[in-house]
Amino acid sequence: MENTIRPGDRVVVDRTAQVRRGDVIVEQQPSVGPGYFIRRVIGLPGDRVACCNARGQITVKGKALDETYLYPGDAPSETRFDVTVPKGKLWLLGDHRRISYDSQQTGPLAVRVSGQVFLIFRSGHPIFLRTPQTFVTDGLAPPGTRTPPALAGVDVSSLASLALLALTIIGVIRHVIRVRRRHRARAPRLPPSTGVPLAQD
Repeated sequence: MENTIRPGDRVVVDRTAQVRRGDVIVEQQPSVGPGYFIRRVIGLPGDRVACCNARGQITVKGKALDETYLYPGDAPSETRFDVTVPKGKLWLLGDHRRISYDSQQTGPLAVRVSGQVFLIFRSGHPIFLRTPQTFVTDGLAPPGTRTPPALAGVDVSSLASLALLALTIIGVIRHVIRVRRRHRARAPRLPPSTGVPLAQD
């Protein structure tokens, strides 16, 4: 999946996401055995996927993909195909097409999707994956990133914690003010000065 995902990167997966075109997913192939693969979803069931048009591009439902995420120097596909993806299968390709073992060799794949990759950590830095613009422009997928419910929950709980902390601080300040006022009210009052000088030793 280079250069989208590089050796040493850590990925965060949303297991609740519905699969869409352009998604990078983690999947298993029951026919192959145990193990996980990371590939990009190019075609969904019912889609006609083909390679290549006059400009050497893959088409999905007749719409050409401008695959800017491909590994530098890679062609969109090492093989030619024209397939309608059957029910229960996906057309999956790696971003490093020259070395990827994917639908180029096997055709549509029946896989068990473990989740959608939405976040990559590279050298400690977070990188959020967005839907590639080509899928959005062609109307093949909605735009932007998706915030998983779990992550949204973290955001909400963080805001709630900050709000609770702010209310606690305000409460402590008001309590201190009330205590000081009560203390002042109970303190004995000295008689007003008579102007008589105090004795000096």
